[in-house]
Amino acid sequence: MTKITQAFIFAAGRGERMRPLTDTLPKPLVKINGKAIIDYAIEKLDKISEIKKIIINGFYLAEQLEAHIKNLNNPKIIFSHEIEKVETGGGLVFARDKINLNEPILAINGDVLWQDVNGVSDIEIICAEWKKSDCDILLGLKKTEEYLGYEGNVHGGGDFDMDGKNLLRFPDKKMTHAFVGLQIINPKILQKAPEKCFSMSHFYKAAVGPNGLMQRVNGVELPGKYFHIGTVDAVKMTEKNL
Repeated sequence: MTKITQAFIFAAGRGERMRPLTDTLPKPLVKINGKAIIDYAIEKLDKISEIKKIIINGFYLAEQLEAHIKNLNNPKIIFSHEIEKVETGGGLVFARDKINLNEPILAINGDVLWQDVNGVSDIEIICAEWKKSDCDILLGLKKTEEYLGYEGNVHGGGDFDMDGKNLLRFPDKKMTHAFVGLQIINPKILQKAPEKCFSMSHFYKAAVGPNGLMQRVNGVELPGKYFHIGTVDAVKMTEKNL
C-alpha cells in the first residue's frame, strides 16, 4: 500500500472548554512547558522522512495561527485558512485542492499531545498498520484508563471496543478504548461527504454495522503516553506529567 507522504493537522476549533485561555488564543497555541501544543505534533511529523507535506487548517483566530506557522519557517507546511466554520470533515473538503486525493492522509488533532515510548514512533506504528489493513479509516486508540486526563464520553467510557481483530462501536454502552486524535484516512471517502460543515465522526457513525461491527474502519492501540487536554486544569496536569 502507498506510503503516507501527507499529513493534515486539524487546528480550526474554538476550544470552548479551555476558556479563558482560548478567549484570545487558538487552542493549538496554548503552551505546555513553554511550547505550543501544535509544535509537539509538527516536530514528530518532521522526524518522518516520508512525510513531505503538512497541511494545517485554521478558522478561529486563524491569523495568530498562520503567523505562528510562518515563524516556524517550515517549507513542508501549507496553511488552509477557512472562511467559515466547517468542522473537521469540512476542513478536509475545504482543503481538497491542497490534498492529493489519490493517496492516504495522516490526520492529527491540533490539540493532541503525546510522548512516544521506548524510542518507537506512534506515527510510524499507525502508518505501518495502515499498510497491513484493508480499510478506509484507521484510528489510533488508547485504553481509557491509560489516557491521562480522559473523562470519558456521555456514557462514562470510551469511543470504541476492540475484540482483538475488529473495531466495535455501540451507542449505549461503556466502551474500552478512546480515540486519541491520530488517524489515517482514504480521501476518497470525502466523495460521500454529507455537506460542507460536518465532523469526521459522521464517517465513524455511518460505518457501524450489525452487532456494532465497524465497516471499513479499523483501530490500532498505540503505546505512547497520551494527554487529554480538554480543560485549563488539564494543562497543569499535562505539565506535571510530561
